[in-house]
Amino acid sequence: MRFLRITKATTLAVGLSIIAMPPALAAGNLTLPFAIPNPRVTSWTDHHYPNRQEDGVMVRFDGATGYAYDGHRGTDYAVASNTPVVAADDGTIIYSEWSDSGGWGVVMDHAYDRTAYFHNNQLFVYPGQHVSRGQLIALSGSTGNSTGPHVHFEVRDLMTPWHSIDPYGWTGPGPDPWRWDIGNLWQNGTPVPFLLPLAFLSGSRWNFWYGSDGPPPPVSWHLRDGGRGLAGFAAQWDQDPGPGAPRSQATSGSAAVPGPGSHTLHLRVFDRAGTSADITYLYLYDVDPPTSALRVDPALGSTLNLHWSGHDQLSGVKDVAIDVAAGGPAFRPWLTQSADQPSPGKTLGAVRFFGDPGTAYQFRLTVRDAARNAAPPVVLNESTPAGANAPPSAADRAILGPLPRQPDGAPSLLGVRQEHPSADGALLLDADASLHGLGRERTTPAVAPTSLATAVDVVNLASGPLRLLADGTTWDGAGAAGPRFAVPAPVRLLAASDGTVMAVDAAGAIAGSGASVASALPAGTTVVDAALFPGTHAGLALDSSGALHAFGGADAALSALPTTWTLPGQPAAMILAGAAQAPAGILTDASGDWQTIGSMLLLPDGSFGGPAFDPMTGLPIR
Repeated sequence: MRFLRITKATTLAVGLSIIAMPPALAAGNLTLPFAIPNPRVTSWTDHHYPNRQEDGVMVRFDGATGYAYDGHRGTDYAVASNTPVVAADDGTIIYSEWSDSGGWGVVMDHAYDRTAYFHNNQLFVYPGQHVSRGQLIALSGSTGNSTGPHVHFEVRDLMTPWHSIDPYGWTGPGPDPWRWDIGNLWQNGTPVPFLLPLAFLSGSRWNFWYGSDGPPPPVSWHLRDGGRGLAGFAAQWDQDPGPGAPRSQATSGSAAVPGPGSHTLHLRVFDRAGTSADITYLYLYDVDPPTSALRVDPALGSTLNLHWSGHDQLSGVKDVAIDVAAGGPAFRPWLTQSADQPSPGKTLGAVRFFGDPGTAYQFRLTVRDAARNAAPPVVLNESTPAGANAPPSAADRAILGPLPRQPDGAPSLLGVRQEHPSADGALLLDADASLHGLGRERTTPAVAPTSLATAVDVVNLASGPLRLLADGTTWDGAGAAGPRFAVPAPVRLLAASDGTVMAVDAAGAIAGSGASVASALPAGTTVVDAALFPGTHAGLALDSSGALHAFGGADAALSALPTTWTLPGQPAAMILAGAAQAPAGILTDASGDWQTIGSMLLLPDGSFGGPAFDPMTGLPIR
């Protein structure tokens, strides 16, 4: 299989001009998100499909077509890294966090619409904060799916928030092909971008797949006057030819892709006013297969913990599939996972397989990269012990759906508190106190404790993992007893940076600290989770109604916290960062939905880099 993908570099200074736009019929509400009066626009909103669907055609606001990209939802402004990004209107922050595609991003809710600002280096606002027009919200950058510094500025209709609209309106002939647009939205007249020639690429193009068809066709381009006359171009692979390069006095040209690998086409375009711009496109032409590996933890029960990895340095791992055979050679499809935006490097994952006691299984792992190259299949054999019947956890119920009732006397089922994401995977605690490092390179051995009580929680200390059981006892990985807490219904084990350990009870006691939130719990509620602020013995407890309660001197945090539970599901878990004076965190409900507290910049990398479990497959999503 062969593959070529072209990713339009967002730093490219593709010269685009605004062609005689009539004034808006009424004053709009938006101003530019930076203090640059004549910015360079590298990508415009596609009036065919700004909702990311592709049709092979890019239609600009003035009806111009033929660009090398397709399906863009916003306007890309080429500005230098760490340029102050400001609010385009008064509004309320509804999103301020990291995403793999958009990097550090902000979304604001205004009276008439919503605006989005992505690929920033740093954020200065948090959800729920009210900001004024022109207020600093971020510093621009090139984070996420970006190849150079720019601001992706997007406007969304408030009535249908995921329909992007074009703030430049529509001035082309005939009706606007994107029917959700509502006209020119600029407050003080249309901002005129820096004028450069227009460039149109064809041939090998973005998101075009090449398999058994053979090598890709050459890249070709043609140029159009942007208003100041064309003065030729210079093209070179993997290096900017520079403003002093010899020019081709033509309006079109072509170049063959050099061969497999990663290559950047630099097309420097000149106008008669003496200005030039380097238009860059990244080409990935991948013919090498990825590598893959599969392993399983030693079988202690009917549950098998499988760990897979895939590695592809060029186009990235795209598809993962695991097939299962039981008692014969016939494999059946079991699990598939596909990455929306593969990234080069190593990808890890893990999943739990529930087998029948005493049965021998074969697992076959197949990994493909984004170029559709497949790694050689990896086959692994594993058997479940005869008579094994480990009870599933509540997390397993979310993966498998309704399960048969457990027999009388079976341990109570645990929930999301079992999973502890970190930068190198997740530490999962089973009801029998066994430990599993999902998504990790190494296993986490632990000797079973003497107590037969159900395991509740685990923390990582300098000496290793410490487990809390339902009878209030704690046990380390060597099976030695730790401190015992006199609490009837423990729900969480907390560890401070100085080694102090606390047990949180459902009734509100914080054993080990002398604190309690019992008096603040509304009638009929219990504590479902708790967390400490880093470096302190102070923290917050989350109750079953979604209310938050401070303990250990963290009362200052309450003024910055949401007063009501806004998620659709039952409260389940909490992550804390920052300090009581400037708290940050994530609140999660039982269905996996979440809301944020304060600035996401304060959260540790493990909050984002660690696995989040897909409720349908059980696979960690990085």
